[in-house]
Amino acid sequence: MLNCSNSLPSSEDQMKGLSNAEIALMVILNIIAIATYAIFFELWNYLHNNIISDSIREKTLLVLGIFPVTTIVYQLGMFVPRAGTLVDFVAAVYACVALFVFFHLAISYLGGATEAIDKLQYVDASLNVGPCCCCCMCLPKVRINRKAYRILRIGILQTLILQPLLQFISTVLWADGKFDSGEVNPSNPLFYMKIMLNTSALLSLYVFNLSLKAAFGIAEASYHLKAKYAILIIYIILSNLQPLILGCLATYNVIPCVDLYPSKDRASKIDHHIKILEMFILLLVSRKYYRKQMPESSPLYFENPLHTMP
Repeated sequence: MLNCSNSLPSSEDQMKGLSNAEIALMVILNIIAIATYAIFFELWNYLHNNIISDSIREKTLLVLGIFPVTTIVYQLGMFVPRAGTLVDFVAAVYACVALFVFFHLAISYLGGATEAIDKLQYVDASLNVGPCCCCCMCLPKVRINRKAYRILRIGILQTLILQPLLQFISTVLWADGKFDSGEVNPSNPLFYMKIMLNTSALLSLYVFNLSLKAAFGIAEASYHLKAKYAILIIYIILSNLQPLILGCLATYNVIPCVDLYPSKDRASKIDHHIKILEMFILLLVSRKYYRKQMPESSPLYFENPLHTMP
């Protein structure tokens, strides 16, 4: 009998109501999760044995940790359905930390903040980059001096502050029981929280595109910065847009109520299950680029011929 109420089943009720197909799915997802942890520990061992710079090694591990951390929180959410919003909160907080650390990892590739500014101030950075201003061809090019670097850093830092704060407020409102985190409705404050979360994410992506596009020409050949950045961008897009799309589909009953799950909560459940598989794939691709041989002299040194100009 279908239960299309707004209440989620307890972990005990869920386990009792599982069909054979759902049990098989949970087993497969747990195997995938274990494989993700195994790949991460293999990468951890490789980085400790092959990366000379302690700063780069620690930042790299923090960035790569986004995949096992996201996997483990959604794996727990798979067994405790009522913790869905809480696991979203934990995943969002770590994602913000990883994003901020990746920015500083790219700076470490260039030799640290001082040396990076010394290099990038001679590179013209275009303002017409995605996802916000890719069509604004009239925007001028700028050079990343110390002041511009501080602005870019603030653009990344706002994500580290706003995203956890908004996620925390969303969790508090959800815990009150009056608002559904999966409901797409103008009268639901959680709907506006999602809009602000996505706006913050888009702003951080713009800042990343602006700053890293200037660094690609310097660090790309040695550190595969484009590929590492693309993987992180895919993670951010999946984390922000995937649940929003699934929530819209549930609102219009494209994702129907099944068994113990209302349609909106089933959309969240599908999102969490898919993310376990996505994290495995993204970590597997990341392994290809983070295991490549890095320059012996780390951080990267770059001698700009313009340094000698008066």
